[in-house]
Amino acid sequence: MKTMTAADAVANKPKIFKIIVNTREVSWTEKKISFEQVVELAFPGQPYDPAGTLVEYSRGHGPDHSLRPGKNVEVKEGMVFDVEPANRS
Repeated sequence: MKTMTAADAVANKPKIFKIIVNTREVSWTEKKISFEQVVELAFPGQPYDPAGTLVEYSRGHGPDHSLRPGKNVEVKEGMVFDVEPANRS
């Protein structure tokens, strides 16, 4: 059995990204985040209409963008996500 060194522990420790979702700081450990995950962070457990929900992000890799249903984006420290639910009539 191999003994884990301090360097191994650091290498195996997941990176924790601090991101902002609708003005709230959130800790995220995955390298990517999906449209659905961002919406769940913004409105936990609430139903939503994917076609009418708008997710925009800034401070990511490259220019600011919109995130669409079924898509994901690579996470970067300090990314900002703005989630607007569909207008309900």
